[in-house]
Formats: sequence, C-alpha cells, structure tokens
Amino acid sequence: MLLWILAIVLVVLGALVILFFPRIFAELRYPLAYEDLIKREAAAHDLDPFLVAAVIRSESGFNPNATSPAGARGLMQLMPLTAQGIARRLGESDFTVDKLYDPERSIRYGTYHLQGLMGRYDSDLEPAIVAYNGGGGAGDRYQAGDRSTVPTESLNYVKKVIAAKAAYEELYPVRLGTGKSLQDFFQPAEQQNTLSSLLLKAVQGAVASKLGAQ
Repeated sequence: MLLWILAIVLVVLGALVILFFPRIFAELRYPLAYEDLIKREAAAHDLDPFLVAAVIRSESGFNPNATSPAGARGLMQLMPLTAQGIARRLGESDFTVDKLYDPERSIRYGTYHLQGLMGRYDSDLEPAIVAYNGGGGAGDRYQAGDRSTVPTESLNYVKKVIAAKAAYEELYPVRLGTGKSLQDFFQPAEQQNTLSSLLLKAVQGAVASKLGAQ
C-alpha cells in the first residue's frame, strides 16, 4: 500500500512540474550539447540532426567519457573494432581506442556508421536504429517483420530513440538549425500539450519501472 501511495505522489508531483515548468523539465530530461558538431556531421553524412542528437542522448546521455560494460565508448558508444574499421575507411591512421572519448571523433564515426545503416535499410529509420543497437542481424529481422527474435533491448531502444527525436524537434529547432524557435516558457497550447504529454508518459514510465523492480 505504501508503495502505491508513493507511486501516486510521484505521478502527481511529476504532472505538476510538467504543467507549470514543462520546458525546464524537458531540457533536463533531453539535454543538448555539441550541437555544432552534430549539425556539421549530420550534414556531411546526410542525416537528420535531431536523429543524431536522439542517438547520443540514448547512448550516453551526452557524456563523452561514457563506457558500457560491453566496452562501447564515447558519446555515440562505438565498439573499438567498429570504430577501427571506420577509421580505416576514412583514411585515418592515428586511431586509438582512447580517441573514442573525443566528442568530434565519436560523432564523426557514429554518424558515418549510422549513414551506412540508413543506406543498408533504404532509409528505413527503425531497422537502422535497431541495427545501431543490436547489430545488422537484428536490423534485418526487424525489417523483415520477424520481431519476435529481435532482442528486447533493441526493441525498447528504437522506441526510446524515436521518442527522443520527437522531443528534440520540439525543444531545439533553432539550436539544431532547422526551424522557428519555441518560446522558452510560454509555448502555444498545442506545442505545450504535445511536450507535456511526452513528459508525462516519461514520468509514468519511470514509476512503472520502479514498481516492476520491487
């Protein structure tokens, strides 16, 4: 009973924050950094900058020093062997694993890799995202409709990236260089409702996750 009361309180508090301070809450949940690098490399690799930002947020939370248990490194969480192959194809002979912690290098290699996946799947976004997380085999099965054999992590990852992409489109049209600015705190009702809906779902999801972990 106490757990349910706590969950209800969290949802109510989250809803109040979202209602009165939606943009502040949203920018904390969906931070943005390195936008000049993102825009440059997205343009160089024919990618949507909002997608690149969403992948970085989902992979590392914009922490350039992130290292996964599997050994992926940097902002875009590339595995050393994958990055080594990319460096070779780009003609960069100075590659070392530690260079994956360099934001410029990570974003360049990550967007190169993502561009290759978009080409592999004929610009079909979802299987490309699945493949970025789970490898080409997972992306192939996802595109073929055989999703029961795709790892749950990859299925959740594609939803996470697409939700983040929508949030970045709402929050940062000017900083990512493609649209008209939203007002900082007083968005038109339709924009505020869209953003609030996204964030309320995020709060509810976090509560559900906590309950499931008990």
